[in-house]
Amino acid sequence: MATQLPTYTITVNMFEAGVLISMIEGQEERVKPSLSGVRKQIIGLLEDTEKAAGVVKKLLPGGMLELTAADGTKLIRPPQPWEVEGKDDRT
Repeated sequence: MATQLPTYTITVNMFEAGVLISMIEGQEERVKPSLSGVRKQIIGLLEDTEKAAGVVKKLLPGGMLELTAADGTKLIRPPQPWEVEGKDDRT
C-alpha cells in the first residue's frame, strides 16, 4: 500500500518563482519528473501573473516569441520550454 506524503505550502515572489523555474528547467532529465508538481504550480503562477498584467504572447515564424504588454511595449525572445509545450503551431 502506497503512503501519501505530506504536502507543504511555501510563499515565493515572482523573482523567486522565476529563479526556481529556471533551476528546474536546468536540471538533468532524470531529475525533472520528481519536480513536476512544483514546476506545474510555478508555471501556473507565472501564467496568472502575465494574464493579470495583460501580457499577450504570440509565437512568431522561426520560433521566436513576441510578448506585448498592456501599454504596447513589445519584447521578442526565444520561448521557454513551458511556453511552447503542446503547441501545434510551432515552427
